[in-house]
Amino acid sequence: MYSSDQRLALPSESYLIPYFDSLDDLLEVGPPVYFVARDVEITERPAQQALCGRFTTCQDFSVANSLEAERKRPESSFISQPTASWIDDFLKWLDPEQSRCCRVRRRDPSVFCGSRESPRVCKACFEDRDPPYNITMNGLPEGEEFMMYLRQWLVSPTDESCPLGGAASYGAALSLAPSGDSVVASHFRTSHSPLKSQDDFINSFHAAHRIADEISAETGTDVFPYSLHYVFFDQYAHIVAITQQILGLGLAAVLIVTALMLGSWRTGTIVTSTVALTVLTVMGVMGIWGISLNAISLVNLVISLGIAVEFCAHVARAFMSAGSGLPNDHPAGQKERDERMWTALVDVGPSVLSGITFTKLIGMCVLALTRSKILEVYYFRMWFTLIISGALHGLVLLPVILSFAGGPGFPLQEADEEWMSHAIRTDYEYTPFLADDDSTTSD
Repeated sequence: MYSSDQRLALPSESYLIPYFDSLDDLLEVGPPVYFVARDVEITERPAQQALCGRFTTCQDFSVANSLEAERKRPESSFISQPTASWIDDFLKWLDPEQSRCCRVRRRDPSVFCGSRESPRVCKACFEDRDPPYNITMNGLPEGEEFMMYLRQWLVSPTDESCPLGGAASYGAALSLAPSGDSVVASHFRTSHSPLKSQDDFINSFHAAHRIADEISAETGTDVFPYSLHYVFFDQYAHIVAITQQILGLGLAAVLIVTALMLGSWRTGTIVTSTVALTVLTVMGVMGIWGISLNAISLVNLVISLGIAVEFCAHVARAFMSAGSGLPNDHPAGQKERDERMWTALVDVGPSVLSGITFTKLIGMCVLALTRSKILEVYYFRMWFTLIISGALHGLVLLPVILSFAGGPGFPLQEADEEWMSHAIRTDYEYTPFLADDDSTTSD
């Protein structure tokens, strides 16, 4: 997985860590970002005005004007560089005052000239145009004429005689239809402000999509943003909803299974609630320890949900199996639940503490010695929190709640039979009685 802080994936002694430290301290350039406009009828004047920014009739909230306005507030837009607007540079390339840019033959204006050909043979494209070239866009080309000049501009070299040529600067900025009579898509290039933390990368992603949505709403043009890190951080646009959905489905499954297996919807609901509180505790500690919600931590949260059940299920099963001769609404019902809970803790509490809590805790503590930050942050910290939280919820909170509101236990006869078979299997409590019976029979 890509991480904005790549040092997390490196050993603590790696020579690359000082390199990334220097990048954070000294690099003042952010990654490039492209705002792509697609399905625009670029040969028509309204569509041109929805994109351009340097002419008086351009829309106030055109693509170029909006990006320039956002550049002036980088703290919220994360845009820091002027936008390279291809349509403005192209239309400026047509300006007859740029005498070395767009040029045609004097005798045959349908043939374009090179920038080094003699002025006696060639002239500026719009030198004698009627209406003349002007900043109101009134004399600028439309229709097939626009595409004719655009195709020529895209192959015109960018050199000292004409720095507005489009071959080098915008050769990859436009995608023309196979027939060459329309523009399928084009991008407007700018740069993000320096992005140093994972929050910066995530916020820049959200800011770029906000800007693109606002431009689309204002101009009616389909605009979307793209930068290299968006591919990796697109998950953060949906991570919260995905987390809620997955954990919600997991808790629903826990509720159904525990309620059916324990024979009580009330006890199943209590177990599910305790599991949910365990996972919420892990999520809260994630914020304290600076662990972000991403694909790795989401997987750990799902695993946490399953392991939290292990801390609770044994106690709840023992509580239900302790037997019940009284209904819970009986005056002695509270005392009966307390006794069942005491029996359950004596029966399975030591096993949960030693067999689940301590064994997992010892195994997790080994990860504290790792030299990899990603193992320390996303595994040791999260799993250590899960074990401590699961033990406290399963052995402290759950028994208290069950003693107050637990469901009725299994019928007394069924519970006695289960308890007796368990005691015989342990082979430590009833063996003397069995031996006495044998000796008596033999006598």
